[in-house]
Amino acid sequence: MKKIKHIIFIILVTTIQFANAQDFHVAQYDIAYQYMNPAQTGSFDQSFGDYKVQMLTRSQWRSMGIKPFFTTYLSYDMPYIIKDKKIGLGAFLINNNTGSGNMNTTQFMLSGSYNILDKKALGRHVLTTGLQIGVLYKTFNTKNLYYDNQYSYSVDGGSFDKSVTSGETYSSLNLTRFDANIGIYYKMIDITKKYHPYVGFSMAHLTKPNEAFFGDISRMPIKIRFYGGCDLKVNEEIDVTPRFLYLNQAKAYEITAGILASYLLKEQKIKLLFGSDYRYKDAVIINAGAKNDALSLRFSYDINSSYLNKYTNGRGAWEISLSYTGVKGKSFKDAILSRYF
Repeated sequence: MKKIKHIIFIILVTTIQFANAQDFHVAQYDIAYQYMNPAQTGSFDQSFGDYKVQMLTRSQWRSMGIKPFFTTYLSYDMPYIIKDKKIGLGAFLINNNTGSGNMNTTQFMLSGSYNILDKKALGRHVLTTGLQIGVLYKTFNTKNLYYDNQYSYSVDGGSFDKSVTSGETYSSLNLTRFDANIGIYYKMIDITKKYHPYVGFSMAHLTKPNEAFFGDISRMPIKIRFYGGCDLKVNEEIDVTPRFLYLNQAKAYEITAGILASYLLKEQKIKLLFGSDYRYKDAVIINAGAKNDALSLRFSYDINSSYLNKYTNGRGAWEISLSYTGVKGKSFKDAILSRYF
């Protein structure tokens, strides 16, 4: 019976945690910059390539003894010049599966940005606005759930018996909703300076899509993101970026601050990445990876520091990302070779 109570407690805690979060959650938010802010679409350094493709996966709550929550992010973006005006176009797809309850949420968004500064500021400052429009698709599979009338004291001294009919008439639910996001982003990019501060602000779910599967109304709250930092060049080998992130959605909020650094191996033309962030009352995040002009591979791990630590023993979520900056008209192989040979 104690085991049953423990399982029920875990499920309740996990469900509450997800309900409070309301939205997707990633540690490497600088990689998922389109998801963070539509104004950053196409904002990468074009001296390394013409377009960027990114992939990120995150797994969490495995240490709670349940099927883990799993998040997958894919994106593409590219800058354009139209009549001397710089714009960025792209799209992203993000999917989150919440484990044993089989709640699956998929968001697909088309993204665009526009640099509102005049020619005099080009090469020194970037100030962009952005807009995203797309759809939010949710499905919920009830087949793996147990109900109170399926609990039997005659099975293993007290357990759920799936052979007993639940009495529910539905097996799966789904809904599709229109969604929209806006944002603004500034960064100083003057190459004569050793410091390049940046700041961004975005608002997600402007349409407040109704998440209710039945006739009720349960609207997703608008999510506010505010973040910033500064890219600092210490010397020819070392770069550091102190940064912060603030998220707010309804009564839930998140504050993250930390630093990401890189060390250049000149002969190999590779930068080693390392750093750490602290998510207030939640986790310490460790980052490590490597990158060159074309590819970036990074791994992060959340060490749980919240009240759930007694159940997770500090074990949190792992996250891995892969980014590729490509050159138009060149294959992946040719683009890599052209940079180094």
